[in-house]
Amino acid sequence: MKLTSDRALLIATDIDGTLLDHDAQLPFPAHAWRIAIQQLAARLARCTVAFASSRTLVELLVLQRALGVRGPCIAEDGAVLALDVDDATDARLAHLPPDDTLTFGRRTVHIWTRAQRTSSLRAIMSDINAVQRADASRLDQAALSALGFRTTGAIRRALHARHHSLLLDPTRLFGDEASAIRRAAAVRGLQLRRGGRWLTLADTTGKGTALAMLRHFQNLCGVSPFVVAIGNEENDLSLLQKADLAFVIHNPGRGPHPALASISDAVVLDSEGPGGWLDMLNHLQELVQ
Repeated sequence: MKLTSDRALLIATDIDGTLLDHDAQLPFPAHAWRIAIQQLAARLARCTVAFASSRTLVELLVLQRALGVRGPCIAEDGAVLALDVDDATDARLAHLPPDDTLTFGRRTVHIWTRAQRTSSLRAIMSDINAVQRADASRLDQAALSALGFRTTGAIRRALHARHHSLLLDPTRLFGDEASAIRRAAAVRGLQLRRGGRWLTLADTTGKGTALAMLRHFQNLCGVSPFVVAIGNEENDLSLLQKADLAFVIHNPGRGPHPALASISDAVVLDSEGPGGWLDMLNHLQELVQ
């Protein structure tokens, strides 16, 4: 497989365990990461990096600002797709108006959603006691701090800004409760997926649906991107399946997720964790002709 220099490249990346390590840190300097992307972009017509995560849109926008990058965001496990206004004002997208608009500092993004509100999800699962117990929005400050949300700002971004999914703490589930929730959710048209240290409950079919929508938007605007996706966990499966080329992160201590590694022609990266991200860029450099 070759990537010609006249093509646009779209990289859709999971965040936790893929771009960030399990302490939510970028294990290499942000400027070195940006330079590596720029070096690849210089050989192509266009290169876009889209963040795809179970995190909220606000969390992803904060992360992009910290890393000094911009790009599309697929948030809440595919429930939300956000594009910068400058990227979404093409007249060819007029028949696909956004559902909402968010101003974040000097940045304004259009938002498309294809999922029920969080309040509806809670109502649907209200008879499942384990869901109530594990619902992160019900945990106290000490419990949230122990789980990595050490500031009120982090809690606000992760929970109060969550509009189309429920974040569940798997450590508060016992025995086969997670499997029981998964089965009950499926009967009710919902999905429970593991992503990083959390479980996310939503009514989306996953990040892949939002990636397909993003590809469709770019096609309508005259761009036919070569789509690459990279991830490490169960909730990345649909994302990688919708890509032209899938890269699988090698998880420290437990290897690649079997479902991801079984994707046809998927590239399982040798370096563990986020180190695989730079390996992916090197692989893409070799593909450009």
